[in-house]
Amino acid sequence: MSGPLSPPRPSIAGRRDQVATELDDLEHSIARFRAGKVPEAVFLEYRLRHGVYGQRQDGVHMLRSKLPLGLVHPDQLDAFADIAETYGHGIAHLTTRQDIQVHFVGLEQTPDLQRVLADAEATAREACGNVVRNVTASTDAGVSQAEPFDVTAYGMALAQFLLRHPDGQSLGRKFKITLASSFDPSQNLAAIHDLGATAVIRDGTRGFHVRVGGGLGAVPHEAPVLTEFLAAEELLPTALAMLRLFARHGEKAKRARARLKFLVAKWGIELFRQEVAAERAQLRDDPAWRQFELERWTDTPLHAPADASAPRSDAEAAWRRTNVHPQRQEGYAQVHVTVPRGDLDPTQLRGLARLLREHVGDTTRIGVDQSLRIRWVAADRLSAVYDGLAAVGLAGTHAGGISDPVTCPGADTCKLGITSPRRATRSIQAALDALTTDPRIAALRIHVSGCPNSCAQHQIADIGFFGASRTVAGHAAPHFVLMLGGRRDGVGDTGAPGSGFALPITKVPAARMQDAVQRVARAFLARSTPEEAFGDWVRREGRAALKAELADLGQLPPIDEAPQMYREAGSDAPFAVQRGVGECAGEVVLLSDLLLSEADREADAALALLDDGGAPAEVRARAKAAFSAAARALLSTEGLTDPRSFDELQAFRDRYYDAGRIFEGVGHYYLEAMTEESAQGDRLRRLAVEAGLFVEEAHTIVGRLAPEVSA
Repeated sequence: MSGPLSPPRPSIAGRRDQVATELDDLEHSIARFRAGKVPEAVFLEYRLRHGVYGQRQDGVHMLRSKLPLGLVHPDQLDAFADIAETYGHGIAHLTTRQDIQVHFVGLEQTPDLQRVLADAEATAREACGNVVRNVTASTDAGVSQAEPFDVTAYGMALAQFLLRHPDGQSLGRKFKITLASSFDPSQNLAAIHDLGATAVIRDGTRGFHVRVGGGLGAVPHEAPVLTEFLAAEELLPTALAMLRLFARHGEKAKRARARLKFLVAKWGIELFRQEVAAERAQLRDDPAWRQFELERWTDTPLHAPADASAPRSDAEAAWRRTNVHPQRQEGYAQVHVTVPRGDLDPTQLRGLARLLREHVGDTTRIGVDQSLRIRWVAADRLSAVYDGLAAVGLAGTHAGGISDPVTCPGADTCKLGITSPRRATRSIQAALDALTTDPRIAALRIHVSGCPNSCAQHQIADIGFFGASRTVAGHAAPHFVLMLGGRRDGVGDTGAPGSGFALPITKVPAARMQDAVQRVARAFLARSTPEEAFGDWVRREGRAALKAELADLGQLPPIDEAPQMYREAGSDAPFAVQRGVGECAGEVVLLSDLLLSEADREADAALALLDDGGAPAEVRARAKAAFSAAARALLSTEGLTDPRSFDELQAFRDRYYDAGRIFEGVGHYYLEAMTEESAQGDRLRRLAVEAGLFVEEAHTIVGRLAPEVSA
């Protein structure tokens, strides 16, 4: 028995006309930047907010999508196959933020690439930059044995509400949110997020246990508890209140201390809690806060539940033991798909899309461990799913374990990368596979980052590495710092803040990473008790003893005796650290500057349309958009950032025109234009010209206010 495949979920990326206009504007802005008409810092933040991130290779970029909660449907998998094949280098990379990235994309190609995404109801909007990043969630939400309720609809509502929200456009750094379906440490990452919410029920009411101000980076912070219970309908306004506080009080000048975790640490959780409550009380009610659309995000399986048939081979049986997990819904299973290093090629993406359409439904999610979770597999379809995965090389066993390392691209593409985690882990894959014979070792998680910044989340791994370098007799050699004993939730059993993060042990040459892992595994099996968790054993052994165990691995022979130890795995070139300026957060660009850049673009477009004989309605729309963006830039310097919370025309009149803070004639251009509906002929020409003059006057005023605004 089976039903029709549910149609693609409604887009959360925005209306089609809105998205089309944004991508036309992106194309226009790239041309204006190439012509020197947009300041580089403003354009950098602008393109980051469209998911376009600069690589270390000149002239190419990475495009990051934004897939809330990691939900991805077959049409989107096909779209990413087309994108990787046509615009990238043939690989779509799964990230620890439940996104998909494509590398080696030309800047001028990014608008067309994003049009392909838009046709598949996906977006890259605000995937990078000083904004709210992708909202993540437990991959077992909706199917977990332990969850009080499914957090999916709440996470999707939060993602949709905050996408493009004005109060998220002037942050000092990125803001990361996650929702956890339960307190199970294998699924709960609330402690390492700016806002982490875990599903709870109190007195029959749905709500969330909320942590704030967590993060990894070079020095991890465990998020303190904001509240033990926040009613579900308060999730969106509380998140908005936090964003407003962060935008207003977060560090802007010192980039290294601009994340929310530093504001929470500076104020203390009690003061932060009070400020959030006070800010929340000032928000005007918004019906969108309570529109969670529970049915919209409820999975519809393709096939009816069934009993499992027997595996047909030893290989399939092994796969079922390690990669198939029962759902709480009887007759269904969740398949944990091993995706080596998170990389998928077009053939694999299209094969996965076919598999979903034929056997499962619209239910796949990207995991934070760079895997895929195919949910709602009727148990009698497991063999068919196995065959489909095997056909595209994705039927590997031990997903998420020691033979399935999590890696970031590192020095392959990232400007901050020191070493290449993907090269390193490929070179030791056979050794990692050999360690899976013992179930206690097979279950250990290994995460490898190319620098200290923890894109691969090495601080919450059982065995973590991050890229480093060491120089011997003038010759640099690639190294990794070994860290042991992390928990995925970052929360230690002792209760001390940060006690669940991995302990830094020692630095080992990249060429001896395999030796380090093998030696740690042997020591764990030899000296731990049968029921002892790896992290508990690490802390019982102590850092000093473990460092001594590995001390000899750090000794490097002279380069003429072992030249391979001074190179990245698989490379004949001498190793050298080549680090540029990272773009993870872009530049600190004031909202007024972004709005003025938008106003410039609209005014330019109005004049261009006028010159080309464009439709009067289009010229009017562009000119009025320029007026509005410039006025909002001025008002943003007064703290008026959300146009939904004030009347733009009246606010401009009160704060600038009647107050005598703008040249009267130019201010009148705005007031007349915004109340005029049918400019034609010469009046249309004057409207376009006046828009440009108003924008220039706004630039002058904001420039005069710059020191005051920055302060």
